[in-house]
Amino acid sequence: MKEPRKAYAATVLVVLVVAWMLSQPQSLIAQRAPGVQPYPPPRSNQSSRPPIASTSAADPRAAGTGDRTSENSRRETPGDTEAILLRRRLAAELAEDFERLGRINRERIVPLSSSVSLDYKELSKAVGEINTRAKRIKSNSPIALKDKKGEKAVYDADAARLGSMLPELSRLINSFLGSPVFRVASINDDELRSAAGRNLEDIIRLSETINKIAKRLARASTQPA
Repeated sequence: MKEPRKAYAATVLVVLVVAWMLSQPQSLIAQRAPGVQPYPPPRSNQSSRPPIASTSAADPRAAGTGDRTSENSRRETPGDTEAILLRRRLAAELAEDFERLGRINRERIVPLSSSVSLDYKELSKAVGEINTRAKRIKSNSPIALKDKKGEKAVYDADAARLGSMLPELSRLINSFLGSPVFRVASINDDELRSAAGRNLEDIIRLSETINKIAKRLARASTQPA
């Protein structure tokens, strides 16, 4: 029964992340995803649009209608369309990254953690994807996931410690995906964001270290004795 509950929790998380991402203003999305250009490229700017005539001076009764017309016109500008498309694209990427992070952990890291003999190429591929997904989550997250305490874990690329690194990576992923910061109403909780950011940073660093070890061992295993 544990696996269905985990799958359900992961599904709920993805849904909440998507809904949350789509509700964020364009300015916040841009801050969380530096370097990402709006899609599609803008075809016009504010200065090229014809001015909207005001009817309120001539007929006070038309003031409300004029305001609504102006508001609707602003909502339908190409820039607003681009903002919507950008939010949707980033939300889709973020949801996919969350889902894949949990799946790779369940289907690959956990089994490899208890495996008698490791497939180093498979391990390298798995942790490489984890690293890529974790970095993109950090970039695309609508809230700042940054460790406020600055506590950076150091992982030595020692092959003898690989057996303990895999369970630790799995624990970090579960801790990150299970963080209350993605579910509670108050998303501005500094402690929750700091803890989630610390987990995410540790996932990035540990996956990089494991990848180095796995690649080195994979090369060594293919060399003739």
